[in-house]
Amino acid sequence: MLRREVAPGEHTMAARPDLLFVGIRGRVVALERSTGDIVWTTVLVSGSTLVPLVVDDRHLFAISGGEVTCLDPSTGEVLWHNGLKGYGTGYATFAQDLPPVVSAAAAAQQAAAAAASTTTFS
Repeated sequence: MLRREVAPGEHTMAARPDLLFVGIRGRVVALERSTGDIVWTTVLVSGSTLVPLVVDDRHLFAISGGEVTCLDPSTGEVLWHNGLKGYGTGYATFAQDLPPVVSAAAAAQQAAAAAASTTTFS
C-alpha cells in the first residue's frame, strides 16, 4: 500500500496507527491499541447510543443524534460540527469510498467467514 509523506506538524492516521476509535453513548474514545488505555475522549454536541465513525488520513467523522462532527484523530479536538438543521434527529449512517486494497481485504474476510460458517454433514 502506498503512503504519502507526512508534513511536519501534520497528524494523519498513518502517523498514529497505534489508536483504535470507539463511538459510544454520544462520545468518541481513542484507545491505545497495544494496551487498551484511553488516550482521549470527546463528548459530542448531540448524544445518542449509536455513534458511527469514518476515518481518513486527516479526519475522524462521527454521527450522533443526527449531527455530524469532525475531529482531529490524534487529539480528539473538534474541527467542525454540522447540526444538519431541518433534517431531524435520530440514527444516521455514513458512506465511504474505500481504497481498493481495503475493499479487497474486506471481501476476502467476508468470503473466509462465509466459508467457515458452512458446515457439511456426512
